[in-house]
Amino acid sequence: MPIATKRRRLAFRLLAGAIFAGMLLFNFLTPYIADDFTFAYAFDTGLRLESLPQLFQSLAFHYMEWTGRVIVKIFAQGFTMLPKAVFNVLNAAAYLALGLVIYRLAMGRRSGRYDLAVFLLIEASLWEISPAFGQTNLWMCGACNYLWATLGCLAFLLPWRYYLQKPFAAGRGMAAGMAVAGLFAGWLSENTSAGLLVCLVLCVAFLVWQRQKIPAWMVSGLAGALAGFVILIAAPGNYNRADDFVDNSPFLTKYAVRFFNCLNMLWDNALPLLLVFAALFVLLWLQKPGRAALAWPAILLLGGLGANFAMILSPFYYDRSTHGVFSLLTAACAACLVQLDGERLRRLTAAAAACLSVVCVFDLCAASYDIASYWMMYRTRESLIVAEAAETGGDAIVTYGIEPYTCWCGAYGLPDIRENGEDSIALARAKWYGVASLTADEVRTYPFPGHTNAAYEAGLEFSDASAAEG
Repeated sequence: MPIATKRRRLAFRLLAGAIFAGMLLFNFLTPYIADDFTFAYAFDTGLRLESLPQLFQSLAFHYMEWTGRVIVKIFAQGFTMLPKAVFNVLNAAAYLALGLVIYRLAMGRRSGRYDLAVFLLIEASLWEISPAFGQTNLWMCGACNYLWATLGCLAFLLPWRYYLQKPFAAGRGMAAGMAVAGLFAGWLSENTSAGLLVCLVLCVAFLVWQRQKIPAWMVSGLAGALAGFVILIAAPGNYNRADDFVDNSPFLTKYAVRFFNCLNMLWDNALPLLLVFAALFVLLWLQKPGRAALAWPAILLLGGLGANFAMILSPFYYDRSTHGVFSLLTAACAACLVQLDGERLRRLTAAAAACLSVVCVFDLCAASYDIASYWMMYRTRESLIVAEAAETGGDAIVTYGIEPYTCWCGAYGLPDIRENGEDSIALARAKWYGVASLTADEVRTYPFPGHTNAAYEAGLEFSDASAAEG
């Protein structure tokens, strides 16, 4: 192996190792949050989860009463039966795996396996674009629902990418395996699995357009994914939950509003990715106007848009639901970039990666401070709750809430301890600490120069007013 290739391989592996180490640290600094407490108890009996039969009974109840997202919930509930460290390691590996899968979706089986600049740009996109990074990659319940679902869907796309790049022979075993894998991939997430289905259908359509043979494993994989998606969407729990969100707006008004919610989500967060894709796609078209070069990036783009606009069917579009959308759009940009030829373009790519690295380092400093500060305040509060619970014998406890600053913190935008102690999360948290109820009468936070926080500003105003009165 040439010395230059060995150096690229070493640099690539060092970057991957640094990403894993950083995410591992952030996972260890992210405690149980919000629904993590709820998921620690069986949905049907309310008892603490302790066995697999109990877990499956809980999920069967959940499917009938709440949502069809059973596959990811197996992990979300199952990890509560294990030490948090197990999840921390596996989740850091899942985050790294997602970046590598996106890299491989772009690169395919081509040479140049250690393109550091492209991999760095992929990781920068995952880090910078998401409006709910902590919720989807660090919060245990959220990571299982979004990071793991996106990883499963995109990993399932890899054989399709390889086949479109260069057809290969496969036996009956692969056809059966893809049917099973497709079933699980289609069952993972309402909108990310919808985007996956868009990609699969477009792959088949492209082969038909090219008058190429459709392999049996593609047919079985698509059929399995459709079956899994139907099981996901047909869950009685989905319709029970929909009854709680009645919208009496006229039909056209309701769906027009939802359409613009989806459009605004792209405008507010994904506009840089869409602009980058447009520029790269035009450059690729000028260099390689053939169908083969342009088809795969276009398929990934349309899959991402399909995942985004699938949210028209939901009354709410939470920021965390963009995880699969932006991952597919990132893959589409990377799929254009890796096909561009020319030494000048390669230098521009390296320069862009270097510039974005500077931005990421600044944000990494802010994220590290926020995550570590939240963890320290959380640990302090938890020790006070545990001590008071032991002293009072399980009586009601009034404490304080904690409010983080940045979207990289797992607790950002999620419910903490609040005044109302009657919702499901509050009740589960009280049960976790063995107290009658757990509420908060104030919100505390920490100074963060250059960032604003409503709770901290309110506390400063109160302190200044108190000082003036004194």
